[in-house]
Amino acid sequence: MNWLVVGQGAMGLLWYHHLSQTQKARTKDDIYPANKLSLLASNQQHLTQNNYQFTALNKQTYSGIVNYAQSEQLQAADTVFLCVKSYQINHVITQIAGQLKANCNIILAHNGMGTLEKIPHAFIEKHTIYALLTTHGCLKNTPLNITHTGLGETSLGLVSGQKSGQQDSVRDALLTNTLNKALPSVKFEANIAKKQWLKLAINCVINPITAINNIDNGLVNNTRFTKQIEALLMEVVAVANTQGIVLVKEALEISVRQVAQATAKNCSSMRCDVLANRATENDYINGYIHRLGQKNILATPENTKLWQEINKLSKPS
Repeated sequence: MNWLVVGQGAMGLLWYHHLSQTQKARTKDDIYPANKLSLLASNQQHLTQNNYQFTALNKQTYSGIVNYAQSEQLQAADTVFLCVKSYQINHVITQIAGQLKANCNIILAHNGMGTLEKIPHAFIEKHTIYALLTTHGCLKNTPLNITHTGLGETSLGLVSGQKSGQQDSVRDALLTNTLNKALPSVKFEANIAKKQWLKLAINCVINPITAINNIDNGLVNNTRFTKQIEALLMEVVAVANTQGIVLVKEALEISVRQVAQATAKNCSSMRCDVLANRATENDYINGYIHRLGQKNILATPENTKLWQEINKLSKPS
């Protein structure tokens, strides 16, 4: 396959590095041809540096060269791995859609939900679209310099575009195996929607609370946030139910606290964006719950309040 990673942020470079390493680790027993890998960066025409540095969990450092994508790589791409913010998805797709071949695999890797609704219908009809969810932690230190801060797991699942034939199953397996070789563990999820909602519920709590209070993730477990967490999750459960997704508030509370503890010293992505005066993915997290609540005539006062507070703190997306 020809792989195109889009985005030179922490996650884009994390996957680019690991996919590039699988090329170097190939043996004579590998039955598939080598993947060709390139990266499409924003404002690429102005970038003069193509040397990147990656620091692994064991503190070992790696240096590599970014193979920046040109029109030739876009036109040849079999899989486009979109590692950009949720609010950037539609813009990126609009920019590259005309150069991609039909039935190209599109992998969406972002926080929040609701991006598929904004993608042009003609594009959705033309391509196979997957969602990728990961719990790996990664920090961008400077441009093209990243550190892997936490080991995680990754789920891949179909969100649009396939029939249920043997060829589709082979494609799912090939994508999953390629990603799993690069950065394990990666599992294919038949019901990725449930996984998306579980991650959304956690993001609806940890992201806004840490951003508004300017605290590390672990402090979300402070008892002063208990009632707020319960209110947020009750609303998420009710809204998810309108979409045919059954969630259990008590189980979500346990998950939130486990994630907060496991990432106790981390700065959430939303807090990082607020501190850096960047746009946040707020509209696709608490804002998504707010909009679905309105659509289904369900009150979501706590999610709506946090969505509005974050919008006041951050740059518009």
